[in-house]
Amino acid sequence: MKGKILGFILTILVSGLLFFCGTNVDFASEPQEVYQVYLNGDKLGLIKSKEKFLNMIDTEQEALRKQYGVDKVYPPDGLDIKKIYTYNDDILKEEDVYNSIKDKEPFMIEGYVAKIVYTEKKIINDDQVIEPGKPVEISMMSKDIMKEALYKTAAAFIGSKNLDDYNKNTQEKITDTGSIINSVYFEETITIRKGLVSTNNIIFKDSGELSKYLLYGTLDEQKTYITKVGENLDAIADANNLNIEELMIANPQYTKSNVLLAAGEKVNVGLISPLVSVVYKKTEVKDIEVQYKTTYVDDKNRYTDYKQVTTQGQNGVKRITQDIKYVNGEINSLVISKTETIKDPVNEVVTRGIKKSASSGSEFYHSPQGNSDWSWPTISPFVITSRFKWRWGKQHQGIDISGCGYRSPIYAVQDGTVYKVNYNSSLNEGLSIYIDHGNGYVTQYMHLAAILVKEGQTVKREQKIALMGSSGFSTGTHLHLGVFKGKPYQGGVALDPCASIFKC
Repeated sequence: MKGKILGFILTILVSGLLFFCGTNVDFASEPQEVYQVYLNGDKLGLIKSKEKFLNMIDTEQEALRKQYGVDKVYPPDGLDIKKIYTYNDDILKEEDVYNSIKDKEPFMIEGYVAKIVYTEKKIINDDQVIEPGKPVEISMMSKDIMKEALYKTAAAFIGSKNLDDYNKNTQEKITDTGSIINSVYFEETITIRKGLVSTNNIIFKDSGELSKYLLYGTLDEQKTYITKVGENLDAIADANNLNIEELMIANPQYTKSNVLLAAGEKVNVGLISPLVSVVYKKTEVKDIEVQYKTTYVDDKNRYTDYKQVTTQGQNGVKRITQDIKYVNGEINSLVISKTETIKDPVNEVVTRGIKKSASSGSEFYHSPQGNSDWSWPTISPFVITSRFKWRWGKQHQGIDISGCGYRSPIYAVQDGTVYKVNYNSSLNEGLSIYIDHGNGYVTQYMHLAAILVKEGQTVKREQKIALMGSSGFSTGTHLHLGVFKGKPYQGGVALDPCASIFKC
């Protein structure tokens, strides 16, 4: 019996020996003292030196205190370090664990966060899309930085003096003509709260830098232009495909566009793409010319090349009061609230021959160098709100005429044939008409409320062809009048209506 027991014990001892020989644990050595690093309850790894790890945090905190000029920097939230004893030799470098924490949880400092909430979809720099209700957050060291940045952004569009006069209630009252600002505000909801801000984000310390960000929608370095001898802002705008309004906004240090600049000056020619919408409303009283009309007296005894002015036309003057809403410097809406006549126009009377010569075979055609052969397409009063020019980075191929009122009549500027009608109001041009005048010129009428002619129809000069509206891509009631040499979209070249067929 004793022999059997001794054999069993020996078997156990041999089995145990084999078990211990098959493991990596050395029970002859002591477990090592290490530190387990946790972040929000998750294990990040084991480190050897707690002191070295904490020194890294202290060094970062000190650097951030100097960078932002603050007394306190808060380490990553949820960080915990516990001493343990283990036989596990999978020990990480302190640097590796520290860097993994920085990637997951930031250091924090006391500051302010501005939240910008949009009511409509906004596109920044043609690629950044901000959806309605999705806020943009901006971190800064003090609330005054945002306050000053918003002021500078608004002043870029309104002008510092105009904005100061509005804020201080020192605007000059309108006597005969002039303008006065009624309100200034931002289209978006902007709130500011105090709290901890992440040092992983951009924290603005200067209102000037924040203003540039609000104005351009990016922190990227803006494109600049170095001036040459004899240049002014007008020339620089043309050279960089910008309109002068854009260039003046981008360079508020200049107050006039036609002043010669010194060689070597750095001018900002980056495209403006505001992160906020500066809205201001003003009342403007101005005198406008009322164009005289030309009537013709036919003389059958004279040949068609005869043309004689018998009564000289004189433009009249009307004084209009208009309420204008601007969004980031562009007219958003315009309503004429009052009109009074200062001087009535005197119509021009022209005697023209209608007798055909044997050699001509056709009536004499008068070159379009003024108003005599072309009629204005709208009724009075009217205002040209946008001209043929580069506008916000692209060519505006026509002029915008406003102030006549919604569904006011639109007339053909000359005899011709309607060669194209667009009935789709959702396209950029909205409801539109194209008239071929048979002399190489084609006129374009866009953003209509109603169309009164059909394709192929012959129309006469001053015939009512449409009603003014705001269809398509339009910010308010107006007529876009385009003039082309040749048919548009078929090689036709866009011309300035105020230089080709009118004097405006």
